[in-house]
Amino acid sequence: MTSPQQLDELLTGLGLDVAATFTAVHGADEDAVIGLFGGDPEHARPMKLTDLRDQDRGDRILVSRSGTAVVVVEDNGFQGSREEVLRPLSRLGRTASAYWNVNAVSRLSLAEDGLIASAFEMILPEEPEYRFGVRPHAWDPLLEGLNLDDDTDCLWGTGLAAVERASGAQFDEAWAHGPHRTVPITPVPEYLLGQGHINSPLLNREPFISYLAGLEPAMVERMRRHGLDLALEHAGLRDHPLALAALTAHTLPVTAREQLRDDLTAAHDQALPKSHTLRAAEPEDFEPEWERPSHLLFRQALLFEALSWCVAAHLPTPADRLPDILNFLATAMTGDSERTKEFGMVQHLHHAAQQAT
Repeated sequence: MTSPQQLDELLTGLGLDVAATFTAVHGADEDAVIGLFGGDPEHARPMKLTDLRDQDRGDRILVSRSGTAVVVVEDNGFQGSREEVLRPLSRLGRTASAYWNVNAVSRLSLAEDGLIASAFEMILPEEPEYRFGVRPHAWDPLLEGLNLDDDTDCLWGTGLAAVERASGAQFDEAWAHGPHRTVPITPVPEYLLGQGHINSPLLNREPFISYLAGLEPAMVERMRRHGLDLALEHAGLRDHPLALAALTAHTLPVTAREQLRDDLTAAHDQALPKSHTLRAAEPEDFEPEWERPSHLLFRQALLFEALSWCVAAHLPTPADRLPDILNFLATAMTGDSERTKEFGMVQHLHHAAQQAT
């Protein structure tokens, strides 16, 4: 196995240390892998790995063989981190991918037999709420001896070392300077219901039955209100006077709406530092993380900010729908309760409805 330090140096030398995805499929055929990424092998052309960063950053992949695996490299791309690509690839052989971007968003994924076995943020390897898959800890034996702490100097190199272990790939100098092919791709369409949603009991009841029956722009407002209600309940603000006023802001005079927006902003500005102060006094080993008293204040601060945006959308005249706040609210929906699962489904279907516009 190549050391994480060597792999990190390789990434830096190739200009792939800021944003890239490496995907490796054990025992697969190169042309079959290209097809599952949305490419046509007939359009493949030779390219050196060292030339990848000099190309336009459109939808393209670089494909090669390394050890017992087919390897796909994306410069500033992320198709190899997606369920729609990983699951079909894993029917060809065990598939592993490491993805990171300029904002330090990352994912280490392992897929087997048509399913995501385990996937998580590389900077949060020990956080259970960020693990996804039918066997969330499937990565653990492959990570033994590797350091994925966010303060390591070669985090992405460590992710690549894990991909080597899982797939049999070898990201050494011989591979780096060996033959590669570049192929333009058309991104694979998203699943309407992915692995984490398709068997959910939520789909057997309202309002989700109606959502699925009418995934169109007309449903967007209803879904945003549904998600906001769940977030308010989760933050303990369902009956807070400012929240109640914000939900009926469209009925208020414009001067009252302006004052309400300012009051909500002030509530956020008060709650957030209180959360930080409380967090500093809490034990480091407090478990589970999302039940810390400081987290409740943090969630409330986020909700006050989101509500201020909702009120601002009614200025100077009332709007016909809430602003798009679900992705922001997701930060406040920590934990493993039925409420957070319901919010996750609303958020997923909201995205699908937006795609239908």
